Amino acid sequence: MAELPGSRLTNKHLKELLPKLLGGIGSLHRDRPDLIIASWPHLIGEKLAAMTQATGFEKGILFVRVSNSTLYSILSQNERGRLLKSLRQRFPSVEIKNIHFRMG
Repeated sequence: MAELPGSRLTNKHLKELLPKLLGGIGSLHRDRPDLIIASWPHLIGEKLAAMTQATGFEKGILFVRVSNSTLYSILSQNERGRLLKSLRQRFPSVEIKNIHFRMG
């Protein structure tokens, strides 16, 4: 009986393959900042998502436009740490340094 391509058994264990697979997922996020930007509404919550917009992710910094000065103050002074922690948990293989909030 002929062997099908790709159907041979390997001697590799999952623990040997997993780091490579996870590294590939991490590079996907590094190469696709749009995935981090797209996660912003879920991260910030439905009510605040209508008043904010993630506009970019460069060199480990997420840029977020905020609709008013009160929300800007709250996010930049009180919520930045919590939001950074949530982003880092969601994207552990991506270096997320900071969130820059801007009025606009």
